[in-house]
Amino acid sequence: MSSKADDFDVRFRDDREGRAWGSGADGNYANGDDGDGGYDGNDHGAIGGTVDYDLDYDANGWDTQGFRRPEVGYPDHHETAQLGAGVHAAPTRENEQRNGREHGRGGSHARTASHLQADPPTWTPDAPGSTGPWLPNQPPNQPPQPGRRGRRERPGGPRGPRGPHDRVKVKGSWWRHWTWRKALGLVLSIIGGLVVLGAVAVIMIYEHTSVPSSAMAATGYAQTTVESSDGTLIGRFGTTNRVQLNYDQIPKSLIWAVLAIEDRNFFNEGGISPTGIVRAAYEDMRGGDLQGGSTITQEFVRQYYAGIGTQQTLSRKFKEIFVAMKVAKEKSKQWILQNYLNTIYFGDGAYGVQAAAETYFNKPVWDLTVAQDAVIAAVIQQPSTYLLPQYRSDLVARWHVVLNGMVATGHLTAPQAAAMKFPAIGDNVPRSVGKDVWDPYILQQVYYELVDVYHFSQSQIYNGGYVIKTTIDDAKMKALYQAVQQNEMQMAADGGALQSYMHIGAVLENPANGAIEAVYPGPGYPGSRYVDADGVTHTMTAKECKILDCEVNMAVYNREQVGSSFKPYILATAVEQKMNVQTSTLDGFDDLCIPPDTQPSTYPVTGTAVDPATGKLLGCPVSYDGVTNDDTAENGPYTPQNAMAQSINTAYTDLWHQVGGTAVLNMAQSMGVNLDLSGLDTMTHEAGVALGQASLTVAEQATMLATIDDNGVYHDAHVISSITRNGVVTPIQITSSLVFSPDPTLNTEEATQVQYAMSKTTVDGTATAAAMTDGREIIGKTGTTNTAQSAFFIGAIPQEALAVGMFTNNQSGTGNQTLNGLGGQSQGGFGGTWPATIWHTYAQNEFLPLPVVQFTTPVFTGQMWNLVPPNLRNVGKKHPKKKHDQNPNPGNGGFPSPPPGNGNPNPYPTYSCDPSVVTCNPNAPGGDGNTQSVSAIEAGAAMGGIFAGLPATCLWVRRRARRGVTKRG
Repeated sequence: MSSKADDFDVRFRDDREGRAWGSGADGNYANGDDGDGGYDGNDHGAIGGTVDYDLDYDANGWDTQGFRRPEVGYPDHHETAQLGAGVHAAPTRENEQRNGREHGRGGSHARTASHLQADPPTWTPDAPGSTGPWLPNQPPNQPPQPGRRGRRERPGGPRGPRGPHDRVKVKGSWWRHWTWRKALGLVLSIIGGLVVLGAVAVIMIYEHTSVPSSAMAATGYAQTTVESSDGTLIGRFGTTNRVQLNYDQIPKSLIWAVLAIEDRNFFNEGGISPTGIVRAAYEDMRGGDLQGGSTITQEFVRQYYAGIGTQQTLSRKFKEIFVAMKVAKEKSKQWILQNYLNTIYFGDGAYGVQAAAETYFNKPVWDLTVAQDAVIAAVIQQPSTYLLPQYRSDLVARWHVVLNGMVATGHLTAPQAAAMKFPAIGDNVPRSVGKDVWDPYILQQVYYELVDVYHFSQSQIYNGGYVIKTTIDDAKMKALYQAVQQNEMQMAADGGALQSYMHIGAVLENPANGAIEAVYPGPGYPGSRYVDADGVTHTMTAKECKILDCEVNMAVYNREQVGSSFKPYILATAVEQKMNVQTSTLDGFDDLCIPPDTQPSTYPVTGTAVDPATGKLLGCPVSYDGVTNDDTAENGPYTPQNAMAQSINTAYTDLWHQVGGTAVLNMAQSMGVNLDLSGLDTMTHEAGVALGQASLTVAEQATMLATIDDNGVYHDAHVISSITRNGVVTPIQITSSLVFSPDPTLNTEEATQVQYAMSKTTVDGTATAAAMTDGREIIGKTGTTNTAQSAFFIGAIPQEALAVGMFTNNQSGTGNQTLNGLGGQSQGGFGGTWPATIWHTYAQNEFLPLPVVQFTTPVFTGQMWNLVPPNLRNVGKKHPKKKHDQNPNPGNGGFPSPPPGNGNPNPYPTYSCDPSVVTCNPNAPGGDGNTQSVSAIEAGAAMGGIFAGLPATCLWVRRRARRGVTKRG
């Protein structure tokens, strides 16, 4: 291989212009005309004759600059030979100069684009005396054309830029020669590509990111609050202290305080703050305090929507940003701010601004001062620590930042901010149960009503954030508790205190709508103040509570036999079947064997004797039920009214047989009795149903009484009056129905007949102790079971219905548990004694101040029924008066006598015949106006309320300390 000088003959031709004769050295990068080699040349060549020598040759002998080794593909090594047939010119200096400009490099081995197609070169020497190179195909000693310079090939010609001599770029040549411009261009290109790809990716992710369809369950968690009718707290369900507010309920001063410290551009930004993000990133990188670049919308999205999360990942952050942008576009700023302020945590178990205001300042949020607003806004940053005593100085500093922010945003003046003092902060964690002794019982009633009637789940109740308003009247509750406790103390004072196995329940119901306004469910939960067996008031202990079953609601959920207070169901069924109460006669003869209800036209027969050991009536035919009255003097025909007042067992058992057990059960159900829980559904054809052997609740008895009181209109008994959540009202489910007839007029008329029949109980019947001092009308009924294990009095005035029950744990009719002996009275367990006196005590305090309202004047429709066997209708024998040796009025020396004039402002019509006289003409119209011969005082001992001779087999017992009364349908 030749040396560099042999390979490339570089001669400097133009001394006058100081430029190289040819420009092939720069041809590869120049932007001038094409040279012979097909590479772009420069008209001026390389300055000072510089040439880029690159001796790296490829397999074919070409180097990276387009030159070839001399010995490859050429017939000789003449250093001045030039490839190709250039423009022929004389070898003069001018030609040489022109050749160099037009054809590029003048070296002997410049590459052409089409050397394989070129004719074999012919070398000719320079003319004598010439200093230029030999030119191929140039005749020797040919002078140049006069007046012309060397001619450039035109485009498209055989040597033009698109001809066969276009330049050929060798692979890898561009990468071998780097400049800073190349490097910068490459870097910028890569960055630009990444930016474009990133933008496309962001757009695609944004478009495919949707706002979650539901909020996180926890963000909606809030305690359900239960209140009495006047708004007093009864209690709360759940542990999440949150109260949902509407935007309009949140004071503007609190809103501006929060925005001043959390997001001043909230109303002007689109969900995110790019400047905030950059600022936070800068502060974090420089090692300053950890910054948050999130807007309120981002904070809200993170805490409110399911699937966003809080993980410190880039993908989650992008999702949060995109969702925030979409929420800001789809939702109003007010909606976002409302839910944000209801969602965020403020420490100490408080979620949302309302809970925070109540927890720290014991007042609703709309009553806060601006200084208190600023405290709540300051707590948002560190809710778990700022309120701790050791971080109080940090909270105060943050509070000042809030005030300064409000000044900066124009919502507070500097003098106002300077004059403010940091407010005192309390720790008013809300009670889960109210302060009244009855609150736990009411809370339980509300819970079961929500479950049974409204079908709420436990999660809804505990986390739904509902506000439940109840029908409970705190003043009436207090009066009812006082009436019970006053009589308990009297019992103890009279020598017969209430024992641990004895219980009292009472229910006050509004007959117009079924609202339970007051109850006496028990003495109180552990920690409550109660009256013990000695009449002493002290605090209930857990041990005592277990003995007394203090957590069982004795008024609503405990079930016990109700005795003769069940008889109004029988009478109502007969009236529904068109019996005329005024003109009909019942078979009240003693010791009757009652036929099955499947034989309604069969008359009862008289039994032969009563077994003294069992009390069972002997001599009854098979499938007949033996029934006795509580006194042998109760023997003969009775009107339905007198039989109700004196509680004649045989009369109403025979009436049950006449109307049928199925019809009685249907009537009981229509008045609100749960046939399943009471056991009635298994007693359809048992005569003992008429005497109260089924297990009912005090509340069910109150509802039956209220239905009769409201002229035969049944209303669901309930304690819930309203249910709201975030301003949305849940419709109250209270059904009302006519129980006697679908015709409202006829329904009322028939109900008045039952009212009429029950109107003498407190006048000269078994409950004169309940009579009120103003002599107003009362409809009522007593009830006492075998061995006085249950005692009831239910009584009503037109405005209110009150049922009082007393009972023992054992309801079997056997054993030593009895209510007898209460208050030192041998018959202290009768419905006409202590239950009636408790009713009277409450009525004197609460009913007496009410205006006197008369019951609807009775309208007697239907047919006369005479259930007395024909052979006994004209027996001329008069019954002896009842005798009672004990003082029937505990504590005050005697039952109150009926007021003059029969004690009624609107006296009822007299009955058709004197039921104390056996000889009675039931077909005679009207009556003689005689009253029953038994005096009010003699009847008031409630002797008629007990049926001591009732066979134990008739007393089906089922005591259930369980819920169920609120379950409807």
